[in-house]
Amino acid sequence: MEDYYSILGLDPGASQESIKLAYRRLARQHHPDRNIDSTESEAKVFSAHMAELNGAYAVLSDGKLRREYDEKLKILSSLQAGATVSPVAEAVAKSKSSQRAAPRNDVDSTLAHELSKQLRNSLLAHNKDLTWEEKSLEGFDWGLEASTWSSHYCVAGRGFGVLDPAVAKKFTNYSEVIIARCKRSIRKSHFLFLLPFQRLSEWESVSAEFNRFFAAESHTKFSNIPVGIVLLDARQGRSMRFGSKLNEKRFDELLQCVSIAS
Repeated sequence: MEDYYSILGLDPGASQESIKLAYRRLARQHHPDRNIDSTESEAKVFSAHMAELNGAYAVLSDGKLRREYDEKLKILSSLQAGATVSPVAEAVAKSKSSQRAAPRNDVDSTLAHELSKQLRNSLLAHNKDLTWEEKSLEGFDWGLEASTWSSHYCVAGRGFGVLDPAVAKKFTNYSEVIIARCKRSIRKSHFLFLLPFQRLSEWESVSAEFNRFFAAESHTKFSNIPVGIVLLDARQGRSMRFGSKLNEKRFDELLQCVSIAS
């Protein structure tokens, strides 16, 4: 069974707005007509990827089809979780699992989420000249907003145990969703998205995903909105920033707080 949410780079339960924006963004990247200089083999890959996107969008954008699909996912998830295991065997398995340490992936994810919260606390502690308000933002662990008479700031963070191309796609998708929802028409909006992680996989593909995001956004209605994405390697204590360089004092202060927290 195909994972339509993964194909679009979204979480199960994503909003219809997120589904539409993710599909449009990925279609801009992968549609064969937008990659006319590609070789014949590359064109086939783009066509196959576009067919996947179309199939996923056709189901998830339709309320009835999506409900049926989500129900199938639940059943499949229950079967994979061993819902048919006998009560005795299940009790034994739970007893054994409680004596073991948590799986590495779970530990990594927990640590990454904890660092995400530390970043939030650091921003609140070091930017007292701005009045921050908590904001629930789809796809993120937390979100903060603050405004001055001329500027609006939105910062959001989400931690991942492993940063790989699928995570990069999901993170950029939700970043675009937040920009679309939270940008201001009067004040100049600034967005900063923070992604702490514990382990890195396929760095070249990951960095390419973020670079594609900013290259594509430079040609859209968001082109004049300052956006920064900061990756924070919790184990190595290093950070990598993507986005245009900004000459904006408060934005630089936000980035400095991120450096302090990491």
